[in-house]
Amino acid sequence: MSRDWAINAQYAERYNPADAVFDAARTIAADYAVTPLSANTAGLLRLLTQLAKPASALEVGTGTGTGTLAIMRGMPAGGVLTSIDVDADKQAVARELLGAARIRPHCVRMIHGRGEDVLARLAPGGYDLVFLDSEPLTYPRLVPLAIERLSADGLLIINQALLGDAVAKPANRAPRTQVMRTVLSDIEARTDIERLMIPIDAGLLVLRRLGQ
Repeated sequence: MSRDWAINAQYAERYNPADAVFDAARTIAADYAVTPLSANTAGLLRLLTQLAKPASALEVGTGTGTGTLAIMRGMPAGGVLTSIDVDADKQAVARELLGAARIRPHCVRMIHGRGEDVLARLAPGGYDLVFLDSEPLTYPRLVPLAIERLSADGLLIINQALLGDAVAKPANRAPRTQVMRTVLSDIEARTDIERLMIPIDAGLLVLRRLGQ
């Protein structure tokens, strides 16, 4: 990120509304060696959720709850989020923070397990919004499964899509970078989705599954 981009990001972080529970989730993330969403990315995720109005949403990568909180802040009344993570301890932290945010427990279903294993068991076409915030090396398996789980016109939002500035640098041949480039190329070749890459933080890719 250039110096100007960094200055703009810092200004936006200060300008956008504060959220005490979200700030707590970000602070706690350091204790669990988790990279939390920035306030800017979380704010965009919340806005996209508000616009999508999902009755049913899905998250892969609960972490300490920064994405979970953002989605639930944007969910319509009666909407239900299913959140998946391999670490039950982090999910327990996220659930406690959701309680502090006064989000009703029945609106969030936590599932402990590997993202690709759980996704494969979920109903195809059953989710209006899916958010992937997992290790990018798993994206070749996760992304096709996530697209299959989307309803017509549903949104798939993929965090770390640019791996910061790594993907855009041809000289960067690291394994994670190569994998992410392949994922992006496979997405580009599909005719059943629309795509928009947003160069915020580590990159946010927004896909819409075209109606059948």
